[in-house]
Amino acid sequence: MHVIEFHGADAKPVGSRAAGHPVDPISEILEAATLLVGNRPVLLAAGSYVLATAHLLEQDPLVWHEESAGLYHWVQLNAILVQDRMLEPSGLWLYQVQPNEGEKAETSGNKVTSNELRIRLLEFRAELCKAGLAQVRRHLSGRISGGQLTFQHQLVKGMVADILTTLYMAETLPEDRFLSANSGIPTERVHAWIHHELDEAFRLIQRLGGGFGFLRQGVSAYTYAGQLVKNVLLPRKEDY
Repeated sequence: MHVIEFHGADAKPVGSRAAGHPVDPISEILEAATLLVGNRPVLLAAGSYVLATAHLLEQDPLVWHEESAGLYHWVQLNAILVQDRMLEPSGLWLYQVQPNEGEKAETSGNKVTSNELRIRLLEFRAELCKAGLAQVRRHLSGRISGGQLTFQHQLVKGMVADILTTLYMAETLPEDRFLSANSGIPTERVHAWIHHELDEAFRLIQRLGGGFGFLRQGVSAYTYAGQLVKNVLLPRKEDY
């Protein structure tokens, strides 16, 4: 993903105002998508990485560690914050975590499953895509190209339609009853396919935004956060 740094006097972080337009805070989108168990957030450690926010960590979260197939309290983990300047405008924190020596995971019964947490992060990525599209729409609103409103161009309409189709698929496919009942289609494959479709939707959003679509404080913050979710969730050894 290509991103342009912009340090103008009016540059504001994502979640406050970007390019003069209000935007949805990325950190709040993650918090809204997070599973709660007993009023405590449950984060997913897929591999050794966890996505969090300052507010989530203040709530003493639980962490479902996939390798251990159990829950840990945050204090039971050795958590190292990954320094990533691209995440600064989003309010997201990326941690590399491992259970402290001697710590044992708790079983959760039926309260927590890896699949549910993965679906919630997939939904989070879809919400990022939706917010990025809304931001581009505000940016292009009222703009004229070739003597007509930009959004009246057939090419632009087609790109927006493709993005909306992908978002609809992302919202409905994980819970599709046919796919759930068909053991020949692994859930992981379905999720991977949706993630790759979202890749294309994010690319279209950046193209629609033009130069604005590549500002770190703007649309690219949504694209980068979404790509990070995909990288955390999809196992590298699999060729999807």
